[in-house]
Amino acid sequence: MFSKWKNKLSSGGRSLNPFSRLPLTLKITGWYSIFLLLMLLMLSVFILQFTQLWEASEMRSTLQSRVINTADNLTRFRPFQEGVFTVLYTDNGVAVKGVIPDGFPPESMISPHHIQEVTVKNTTFYYYDAPVAAPAFHGWVRGVMPATTASRAANIMLLSLILGGVIFLVIGTSGGYWIIKRGLGPIRNMTQTAADIGQKRDLSQRIEQLVDSHDEISALSKTFNTMLDSLESSSQREKQFSSDVSHELRTPIAVIQAESDYGRAYIDNIDEAKESFEHIFQQSRFMTAMVTQLLDTARLDNMDSIKKDPLSISQMMQEVADSYQRICKERNITLTATIQPDLSMVGNLPFLKRAVGNLIDNAIKFTKDAISIQVVKLNNTIRITIKDNGEGINQDDLDKIWNRMYQVDQARTKKANQGLGLGLYFVKNVINLHQAKAYAISEPHVSTSFILEFPIMTDEAFREDTP
Repeated sequence: MFSKWKNKLSSGGRSLNPFSRLPLTLKITGWYSIFLLLMLLMLSVFILQFTQLWEASEMRSTLQSRVINTADNLTRFRPFQEGVFTVLYTDNGVAVKGVIPDGFPPESMISPHHIQEVTVKNTTFYYYDAPVAAPAFHGWVRGVMPATTASRAANIMLLSLILGGVIFLVIGTSGGYWIIKRGLGPIRNMTQTAADIGQKRDLSQRIEQLVDSHDEISALSKTFNTMLDSLESSSQREKQFSSDVSHELRTPIAVIQAESDYGRAYIDNIDEAKESFEHIFQQSRFMTAMVTQLLDTARLDNMDSIKKDPLSISQMMQEVADSYQRICKERNITLTATIQPDLSMVGNLPFLKRAVGNLIDNAIKFTKDAISIQVVKLNNTIRITIKDNGEGINQDDLDKIWNRMYQVDQARTKKANQGLGLGLYFVKNVINLHQAKAYAISEPHVSTSFILEFPIMTDEAFREDTP
């Protein structure tokens, strides 16, 4: 019955434990303070016990020493000194001089060589008797010390422990709360940042980093910021892909729609219909190629690494060059390939073929009548150079040509250039995934060279780099 009632309460989604609703800072501080309080109590009990034992030992030692010194030399007799009441007795038990504390029973029996303890009305007394060694006097010296002397010292110690413990507990709790609150600050920032991102859909926000902080919370905040960087990058790529698709599809869709409207309204014979259908077919084929290229580029953007295998770069480049010979011949372009034999490297064969193919396609679009391909080994680098003798590229544009959707209309525009500006961007991404370099050298109105440089990896580096 109780378990059913408990399940009903817990199924409501609200905890009956008020402690669970407290902030984490207060929870940690609470447990820390309780633990600190227990430690202080245990330490105080130990100190009090030790103090009481030490005071009792000191009191007994003082009592015994005072009595023995007086018995050895009566000239040292003092009725009260160092908390000890001293009385001089004859052998018959008659007090000659000295005083005893109030409440101490004077008839207490003689107890030489042993400290005795007597309690009267909740008051404890310690006394010690020693025989007098003087030749002219025969009797006893009795020393009495009330236990209240030690009690007062213990009370002072207890008061000091309480006062010091309270001060220490307040300082420790306050300091602990400040340290915990400061340490958990990045977590609050994470919570607030996540809430702001959820409300504003703004992935550009980041958690403020503490300078010179290298603890676990700081590492967590750095990891969170890295995750936000990745999310923002993915979001930007998604937005860029949507923008590219909408921008590039607008023109062919408009052409298809215009041709369709014209065909429905004005075409009266089969020849005009064929011409209109041909326009629609060309635009559809262009759209298919464009969407494929956009999807491939988007897929490459989302990659952090690619699978790499040992391959013969000499053989790959020869195959690529041979495959373009017919196309170049049809366009009256002379394609020459100078490839150093037996060159090997580590890479992704399909991606490398497409990247090199994009560069050759680009050269075919803009060359006048000649393209050269060169593959050589320089030190620990394999260099691939694809050169055309076209209009060239202005120096200001050489760094921009690798950007997404960028086209150099001023210097290299041709009617045959129907690209999207994604070819070189694709090449750059492939090269980056191979930890290689890609750059262009151009002399306006003379030639342009696209150069790829790949590091030759050792077997150990290949094993470390292979995902």
